[in-house]
Amino acid sequence: MILKQFSSRQPLLLILVPVIVLGILIPLEFKGFLQYSTPDFPATKLLFLIHSIPWLSVSLTAIFIVSGALLGNIVFNRHEFNTAPSFVPALIYALTATVFSLTTVKLLLLFACIPIILGINRILDVFRHNKALAPYFNAGFWFGLAVLIYPPFLPILIGLWVCIASTRVFSWREFLLPLFAFASPFIYWWAFLYWNDQLDQLVLYKKIITFNPTLGPDWSNGWTRAFDIVIGIIFVFSLRGFIFISDRSSNKARGVKRNFAILALTIISSVGLSIYFANEWAAEVILVPFMVIAGNWFTNYRMSLIAPFAFYALLITSALLVLHAYHIF
Repeated sequence: MILKQFSSRQPLLLILVPVIVLGILIPLEFKGFLQYSTPDFPATKLLFLIHSIPWLSVSLTAIFIVSGALLGNIVFNRHEFNTAPSFVPALIYALTATVFSLTTVKLLLLFACIPIILGINRILDVFRHNKALAPYFNAGFWFGLAVLIYPPFLPILIGLWVCIASTRVFSWREFLLPLFAFASPFIYWWAFLYWNDQLDQLVLYKKIITFNPTLGPDWSNGWTRAFDIVIGIIFVFSLRGFIFISDRSSNKARGVKRNFAILALTIISSVGLSIYFANEWAAEVILVPFMVIAGNWFTNYRMSLIAPFAFYALLITSALLVLHAYHIF
């Protein structure tokens, strides 16, 4: 049973993560079936350089997905979302990120998920510390870097402040210092543009006014629709076990899940900014919240009658969508 194996103390199973990602993406790139998104963001210029080099695009896509899966799993186990180590979150992240990429590869978003995970790790480190300036500063920096890479992630700054307010007694330095750290990547970016006399490009958001429909998955495709429905069902059912914490849970576990829920809400709200400014439906913003929330549910599959069926429904719809991407049917 796959869930039983990944829920056990067998870290060698993580070798399957790059196998899954590379096994799906490389043949698709070789056949020319992968499509890459190029939204009008400051970091998009790097994409044109990347796409001009054969194999670099798919290599970076695989690296970003595998790195996000492994880092996310480390954060999941380090902060004890579950009472025992689990490797289900890495599998969930790698699988969903790879299958989402079958429609359109959003390289900037996948890249930005890595500093998002690193920033979340620093926030969850804070628990009854006398001094929390260093973790909050680091979190602000990582979130600022993520927003510079993928600007629709901007609402996470609000999530950072809400986490600080819900965890610590009010201190103006703990609110102001993360803001300075958040702005520091933008200061370096401004200095780079100033040095190269490119200040005309100092625009983070560019509103696209068009009558074209929002870019996104082909909802008329039954395989895509089935996969998205399964993702939605899993997310809804897994929320219950994540939000309603057991009375036996420690205060630290409650604080960790509360702060992550706040950050997850602001991350998911980034979909609206992506649609408004880039005219692009970016369902991939759910990757980090889905990895932790659904991973926690699947890890505790023995407590739910629905969880094993939902997990195998995810595997089946993913496999069907992969076969469809290969034009097998």
